Amino acid sequence: MLENLRIRKKAFFRIAFDIQEYEKNITPDAGFVEKLSERDVDIFTFLDRKWCCPIPNPPSTWIKSEDNVGLLEIKDYDSWWSNVGKKTRNMVRRAAKSGIKINVLQPSEKFAEGVWKIYNETPIRQERAFPHFGESLDTVARNISAAQNSTFIGAFLQEELVGFIQIIHGDSIAVISQILSMQKHWDKAVNNALLAKAVEVCVSNDERWLMYGRIGNHPSLDRFKESNGFVKFPITRYFVPLTWKGRVATRLGVHRDFKDALPQWLKDPLIPVLNWASRNKMRLKLH
Repeated sequence: MLENLRIRKKAFFRIAFDIQEYEKNITPDAGFVEKLSERDVDIFTFLDRKWCCPIPNPPSTWIKSEDNVGLLEIKDYDSWWSNVGKKTRNMVRRAAKSGIKINVLQPSEKFAEGVWKIYNETPIRQERAFPHFGESLDTVARNISAAQNSTFIGAFLQEELVGFIQIIHGDSIAVISQILSMQKHWDKAVNNALLAKAVEVCVSNDERWLMYGRIGNHPSLDRFKESNGFVKFPITRYFVPLTWKGRVATRLGVHRDFKDALPQWLKDPLIPVLNWASRNKMRLKLH
């Protein structure tokens, strides 16, 4: 578990989490907690994967926080196709009629170059600064080659990569890590075609659950998820205080990220403001 551990400094304390927490079951036993203490970790956070393996009888010392994931339960492709609705089915058909071809790919220099071009097409996506804008080709290629337990699906217009999706295969879950397409081809419903292929891949792998981030932080993206069959699935996030700093932080309520601590009724009107700030920060950076 320590191999995938990440530690962040927040205010006066250090909080750790496992970057594969959605993909595997995590239960911090005494030996693991001792190793965390050796690394000066004050709080360890992880989630309860309730869709497959709920944690029975969690200790009262674990601090609970309500969270969610965008989750799609897959029975078979035909059931998904029937349930998503006419509009989404027409979007997938539009991609095919526009000449979009969808293929499962192996990592390669050519694929990395295509992803790099997509990353650097525009600094703003979904009304926010795009964090991958400006990445070098070497960085993109290195990250793709280092990806483990992943399937890459590409969308092509003639010979050009115009979109891709990365699926990470975990224990009782498949996770959409990235889904991106060229904005200049937005009218061709590339992402809808990629998502349809992702469902097909999950069916062929006998994977029942497909996860696509959270629902509630991005209205337009949330609508896309819901139109493709994803639902807001409630889960519990646990915080385990390991030191006196950790206990103080949890009592003060500063252990959660600011955006997660806000109630939805307050978060909704703030989203446009945060998007505006994100866009302008990127513009200042570019100038």
